[in-house]
Amino acid sequence: FIPFLGTAITSALDTRASQLYEKNSKLLVEEIKRLAEKLDADKLDQEFIESDEFVSLLVEILARNARTHEQEKVRLFARVFVNAATYDKSKMLYKEGFVRIIDELSVIHILALAFIYEISVAFTEEDRQNNRDCVSAKQVAAHLEISEARAQAYCDQMIRFGLLRDWSIGRWNYQPGVYALTDYGSELAEFLKVESH
Repeated sequence: FIPFLGTAITSALDTRASQLYEKNSKLLVEEIKRLAEKLDADKLDQEFIESDEFVSLLVEILARNARTHEQEKVRLFARVFVNAATYDKSKMLYKEGFVRIIDELSVIHILALAFIYEISVAFTEEDRQNNRDCVSAKQVAAHLEISEARAQAYCDQMIRFGLLRDWSIGRWNYQPGVYALTDYGSELAEFLKVESH
């Protein structure tokens, strides 16, 4: 058993890790090109593209992209990179924070966040006054076709990153598994939207 494990580790470090890096880098570049082709050139912030922050963001994305095994996450990294270069989003502070969140969470976390965002932007003032401005783990589970327990775990993990908050805290008759989107969570969800012409 031990000799086999040592061989598997050596193989992973010698060959497979460099193959994963190469494959992910190629996919990242292809996705960046695809997304950039959809943009009008006048939407790109040339000053940002020529800045040290641009280079820093690229290095951060390349490092984190190199080790992911989820192809959809590579696409998310490309989306952050391209969107960061647009006038609408280039001035946003600490874009590297979004890169780190994407690196640490799974694609399913991000899909859950996007679902919660889409519901949240439709809330009215009446919803807020009548305590209907929340999303339950049950709704997330149904949308993503996962167990409610897993949906609650994903949402609880997103609380740690400041993307969601526990909606029931401070309310009479506390109910676990009910969430509200934070401003930061909304910023990330908006940042990941695909820009177009």
